[in-house]
Amino acid sequence: MPSVSEFSEQPKPVKTGWMYLREGLLRARARRPFSFYLLLAIPVALLAAVNLLENRDSPVQFATTVGLLVAFFGVVMLRAVADVFDITRDHLRGRREVARGTLFQPEFAKALGEKVRGAHDE
Repeated sequence: MPSVSEFSEQPKPVKTGWMYLREGLLRARARRPFSFYLLLAIPVALLAAVNLLENRDSPVQFATTVGLLVAFFGVVMLRAVADVFDITRDHLRGRREVARGTLFQPEFAKALGEKVRGAHDE
C-alpha cells in the first residue's frame, strides 16, 4: 500500500512531444562544436557569393561582398586551426594518461623488466 509521503509529493509535469524534441535539440547543440555550424554556413555563404557575378557594376557592393567572404572564410580557417590544436592536445593528453596508467606504475614496470630480462637471457 502506498505511503502518505508518496501522495503528498507534487506530480511531475506532463511533457509533450515538442518538449522532448526541444530538450533533445538543446542537448545535441551543446555537444556540437562551433566549427560544425561554420561548416553548415559555408554553402550559404557560397550561395550569397553568387551575387558577385550579377553585380559587377557597383564597386562598393563588390568590395563589401568580397570583404565579408574573406572575413567569413578567415574565421572558418582560424577555427579549423584551433580545432586541430584541440584535437592534438586531447590526443597527447590521452597518450600521457595511458603511459602514466601503465608504464609508470611500479608493478607493471617490474613485470615488464622481468619479461624483458627473461627473453634476453634465452
